[in-house]
Amino acid sequence: MTDRHCLNCDARIASPARFCMNCGQRTDTGRLTVRDVVRDLMHTFVNVERGPVAFAWALLTRPGVVAREYVQGRRRRHYGPFATLVVLVGLTALAINWSGFQALSHDGLGSGPTDLLQHHFNVLILVQLPILAGACAALFPGAGLTLSEHMVLVAYTLSMRAVVLMLAIPAAYLASATTPGRVSVYAYWAAWYVYFGWAASQFYGGARLQAWSRGAAAAALGHAAIVGVLMAASAGYEAWSTR
Repeated sequence: MTDRHCLNCDARIASPARFCMNCGQRTDTGRLTVRDVVRDLMHTFVNVERGPVAFAWALLTRPGVVAREYVQGRRRRHYGPFATLVVLVGLTALAINWSGFQALSHDGLGSGPTDLLQHHFNVLILVQLPILAGACAALFPGAGLTLSEHMVLVAYTLSMRAVVLMLAIPAAYLASATTPGRVSVYAYWAAWYVYFGWAASQFYGGARLQAWSRGAAAAALGHAAIVGVLMAASAGYEAWSTR
């Protein structure tokens, strides 16, 4: 049997080994394929080798557990929260701009600010990260977490919210409704409050119902804060544009 050698460091490789004992490179490295490119990109951005479907299911069913494990240092098993958020929010903003889906049709702002936010939807979502984390820090003062650790939970849950919104776009087109109705918007926000409260109850521990209630309150507080900021910015925009 011909001896195998690592293509990276030329060390001899034992037959059943999947990784080089000397440098750690995979032993099945060969001609570059599309799968290799995708895996390399995923490894570069999030430093993990886990199927995206399995990770998405984990975020859907136990988002607070995923966030807690990441904060506790179990990071190789999970996609990085902030890279995940940036990538998914970017894809969602691209889908909204490309499709013309009026995600902010009932935001209560003027047409000018709404159009501006529609084209910079990714910024609108990312701004919510520190705001909602601050709300969590205020409502869970005994958790003993830093603001950055609160942001881990927020990043993972906002990532799932971005996925839901992205999936809503083709559903809206199938229903011939590129502008969501008021009832749909209210249902979307109610579901967000419930989901975030559930994630918070997993993440912070303690009495489950109490943590759930506080988490839902944090989501509502964060939502109110961002709406307040947008209202103030919209008023300033309108005043500036009419000068």
